[in-house]
Amino acid sequence: MKIAQVCPFFYPVEGGVEKHVLRISLELSRRGHQVEVFTSRGLRGSGAFPKSASVGRVVVHRYAPLLALGEFGSFWPGFAPKVLETRCDVIHSHSFRHPHCDISAATSKAVGARSVLTGHSPFHPNGVRSPLARGLTPVYDGIVAPFTLRAFDEIISLTEAERSMMIRLGAPRNHVTIIPNGVEDENFVTAPTAGFISRFKLEGMRIVLFLGRINRTKGLEYLLEAFARTVSEVPDCHLVLAGPATGPEEEGYLQFLISTADRLGVSSRVTLTGRLTDEDKLAALQACDIFVLPSLYEPFGIVLLEAAAHSKPIVSAASDGPSSILQSGDNGMLVRPGDAKQLGDAMVLLLEDSNLMRKLGRNGRITAEGYRWERIVDRIEDVYRGVN
Repeated sequence: MKIAQVCPFFYPVEGGVEKHVLRISLELSRRGHQVEVFTSRGLRGSGAFPKSASVGRVVVHRYAPLLALGEFGSFWPGFAPKVLETRCDVIHSHSFRHPHCDISAATSKAVGARSVLTGHSPFHPNGVRSPLARGLTPVYDGIVAPFTLRAFDEIISLTEAERSMMIRLGAPRNHVTIIPNGVEDENFVTAPTAGFISRFKLEGMRIVLFLGRINRTKGLEYLLEAFARTVSEVPDCHLVLAGPATGPEEEGYLQFLISTADRLGVSSRVTLTGRLTDEDKLAALQACDIFVLPSLYEPFGIVLLEAAAHSKPIVSAASDGPSSILQSGDNGMLVRPGDAKQLGDAMVLLLEDSNLMRKLGRNGRITAEGYRWERIVDRIEDVYRGVN
């Protein structure tokens, strides 16, 4: 099949959607499909990528935005003529509520291609959205969304909660399928950690790890508050916040976190790594004692599966995605989003109970086995063929 993947950003931009599109594109290409990615030229911060490139056998086309709408999306309609010219069998659009999804739906009708939307659950609480997004979202949902959702042949939701929301916004119930994100095979292999531990001076420490973008939706100020409680009970623990701040807003949030750590008196116990290589990410996951994801909202949380594949005990805020992966007390621990006390209590409980840590790590790895990308792409191929 000739398959077009249409997404707001693409590798090497970091993020869950970007990782999802990269992994399914590479796996589909490996299976013999012709895959082309259509995306914007922008980074999350500033700057731009070249107009065209390739990742393996996957061809990447990038288009300059004509209009930027902040976190709500950007308008880059230049991809439509190229998609029309390519005459794809499937047009798979990613990230609902972005203008390229509406254009993709219309384009698929023009070429007679099967149209698929993976929404990636963009249903963040208003408290972590910009004023522009808070104003535009209800207008879009009330006027445009019902038509767009009905225009796609099939809609893929990551979780049951997302499926319910899509149906409520107008998607036909019998055209919404749940297919989660996946986890890469390399996470199931023991990674070397000596270099990572030495570089960040973590020798002899019990490492509490967060891995992801330094973004306000991740709730990292609550993690710092929880860690301040934890370190008073477990003096040899150390918090590692691993990941980049990729734009002015995130840089501002990073400075807020630094000042918060100072205020809480834990600056010497907190390491900010900045952007890591793929090898360093694997090393960080292998080196940590517990993994924590405190997000105020998390559409899915691929990083939870990565930590679980490394057999690491997990504490996560119970937003939509983590709640679909973890059963609290079995393969992880779930706490209320934004509740620093509950988060800290869970971290202390784990760090003081080695048997519980081993149980959660063992069961988490079993869970992760069911999310390998090969299995996920099997199901996506069925959607492309209209089998599901």
